[in-house]
Amino acid sequence: MPLHEYEENKRRQNVDTLNASGACHICGSTARNTKGFSHCLDHEENSSSSSSAQQPRYHYNEMGTSLIPAPQTAPMRSCACFNQSKSDPDYWPYSIRVCEMCIADDCTTGRVRNCGICGAVACDENCGVEMAECTDNEGWNNMGCLECRRKECFSEIDVFKTTTTTPEGREVPKITRVCVKCLEQCTPWVRYDFTCRLFKCNTRLVPSDVVERKRFRTFGSSPLNLLPEDGLAAIVDFLPNSDLKSLYVTNSAMCHVSERVAQTRVEKCHHEFPTGPLVVGTRKSSFSCNERLWIRCEGTNDFNVRAPEDGKVWVGILHHLETIAKEAFYLGFQTDGPDMDRDAVCRFMQRQDKFQFAQVYIKDGPNSNSPLIPRPEQPNPSDDGISIRSSFILITDATVKVPFTVASSEDLVSGTGKHRFICRLFCPGSGTKNATRDSLGSYGILCKSVNEAGVDTITWAKRLDIMEGFQREDSVFGLEYDTETRELAVLNSRMSRSISSEYTISEMEGNLVFGVEFTAKAAGIKDSLMSVRECDEDEWSQFVQYTQNGDLGAVPGRNGPADLPNGGLDMLVRHRRRERDGDDNRQERVRARLDDVNVDAIENRMIRARMGRNP
Repeated sequence: MPLHEYEENKRRQNVDTLNASGACHICGSTARNTKGFSHCLDHEENSSSSSSAQQPRYHYNEMGTSLIPAPQTAPMRSCACFNQSKSDPDYWPYSIRVCEMCIADDCTTGRVRNCGICGAVACDENCGVEMAECTDNEGWNNMGCLECRRKECFSEIDVFKTTTTTPEGREVPKITRVCVKCLEQCTPWVRYDFTCRLFKCNTRLVPSDVVERKRFRTFGSSPLNLLPEDGLAAIVDFLPNSDLKSLYVTNSAMCHVSERVAQTRVEKCHHEFPTGPLVVGTRKSSFSCNERLWIRCEGTNDFNVRAPEDGKVWVGILHHLETIAKEAFYLGFQTDGPDMDRDAVCRFMQRQDKFQFAQVYIKDGPNSNSPLIPRPEQPNPSDDGISIRSSFILITDATVKVPFTVASSEDLVSGTGKHRFICRLFCPGSGTKNATRDSLGSYGILCKSVNEAGVDTITWAKRLDIMEGFQREDSVFGLEYDTETRELAVLNSRMSRSISSEYTISEMEGNLVFGVEFTAKAAGIKDSLMSVRECDEDEWSQFVQYTQNGDLGAVPGRNGPADLPNGGLDMLVRHRRRERDGDDNRQERVRARLDDVNVDAIENRMIRARMGRNP
């Protein structure tokens, strides 16, 4: 609903004069305040009579000789199309500028289109952000917008004849309009607005009681709302990621603070993840017809994961990154195990001493024993086919040149104690029943040294193969290297059992680093992901115990009993229990049954049966 027709016509006739003088388009004054109209020449007299301590403010010309007091200008608001150039295709000559006093006077009338929360002003329904009118009832029992009701102002509706009590106890008039941006930010997961019920009327309406509760954040009132936003953000920052998402979804009064904390957390760690686009989808398992949730980063963008390109809100992006980290770094046995450490992923994402991949090497020659040399840097990293970010190696293009080797940045010799790594290689679509069980790559210890000619050389001190799994798409393995004894302990899974091996690394001149190598099998699969994390002694003990006691993720049925045939889960559990306890006495049970069999009686029965059929 625009201004009154007479007032609007008068404003349009004098809009050029009002714009030139800087005056309000409604009252025509440039200095209207709470005391009424004030002229600039009366400013000095009013200031001296009201308070002797308040001195008049003067402004001077270029020569510094003017003693005319500075005019008391009132704060103004203007619409989105104000001061547009005439060459602009969206130019509108009747934009509006209005002072704060006119907006306050119009609070119950509604002739000036302004948002009661952010204060945005619009000259008509097509200017700036869309406005939603406040109304009395919900959509199923609403009589329509103000114009369809044939009402001249909002004060003719009963709900706007009353006031609202602020948290400080003051009585203020109810707001008449709210912009859709403020409405969506206040209610990000529930839609309270609706369209006018009359035919061909597209005016958006929202119940007034909902807007008033959102206006003062009393929709999910809490004593924390009395604190400033910086204090709230410091308190909410103590919550783990899962509780932060729950707070955002369930408490609308705290959603802005939750979004702020989530943005800070994502910006601290998004450089450690592959770049976007962040894709949230499903895919069918290669071993069953069940669909699984698959969240991945494709690694083709030139910027880190962020909102709104990769998600509407930062809380959702943080939740997706946590899901990727839990699966990629094999943290499920800590969060879902018997100890139920729900915050393990959140603490891991906030760590600053994560494992880092550094240099990429390729073979200098066609032979398998050709020396490794640093790979030349590509002019366009997005076309490289390999995305290396912190602890991740992502294959973005299946045409990458293989084999290639990636070494870590940490020197294992300079450190003391033991270095423990948990690694996971995920190749979507591999491990089917018809697969050839080829090598997906290698892992182990690399030795970086300088030869007599002064050229950097790198060789494998100990190299182990990563074999394709049986009915599983990922390969999980762990390493523990003791820098004092130079002993290397390797733990990996083959089929349905865990295999542990120990090696001694011979003394070599140079630096020892952890390294992985991709073969054509793994590098030829798009979205193949290699992830490595360094863990402490407690995490390594949990990993060893979990792997040796039987990991259902290492065999068919990794997605639950639905992926196993009938009775397969019970058979698997019994088989692993026998291997763990060492009580596999099936041969003894079969031998005991054979000892109780009377062989002579069985032969006599067979002879009589043949004679009866062939007399």
